[in-house]
Amino acid sequence: MNKPIRKAVRCYLIKGNKVVVTKYKIGNRKEGYYEIPGGKIENGELPEQTAIREMKEETGIDIRNLKYRGNMIIEYPNRVLDFVVFVCDECEGEPQETEENESLWIDIQELLQKEKILSNIMILDRFFIKGLLDRNVNFNMYIKVDEDETILETRYMYNKEELN
Repeated sequence: MNKPIRKAVRCYLIKGNKVVVTKYKIGNRKEGYYEIPGGKIENGELPEQTAIREMKEETGIDIRNLKYRGNMIIEYPNRVLDFVVFVCDECEGEPQETEENESLWIDIQELLQKEKILSNIMILDRFFIKGLLDRNVNFNMYIKVDEDETILETRYMYNKEELN
């Protein structure tokens, strides 16, 4: 079966041991889940522009000095999400609430203990420790999940060196 592929971005805004996340509100299909800001790359838009736009729309925060870190593919039973991943630590503004979600700074270790986290948050567990903000670390990541975000398979490559 050919699965549709959606090109998108995720941007990890990290300061110290904290990261900005969104949390879906009541009524959303992903109600209560924590997510990293980002979204679909629109026609004619560069990935960096998408990351800046989505961060502003989802959190109210203006970001700058984005650093490309790699690609993350998340395969669901009926679709594939192909993410360009950025990190940054320079911003203006504070997390705000929108119609769809609330946004907040949260301690990374606390976030990783939450029951309802989307699979793209797991990158913080492996890559934060290896230096996600280090300018010399790039990666490619593949995650296979079911519709409930249960991780079935993962593969990683750091700087072209495969790790499992």
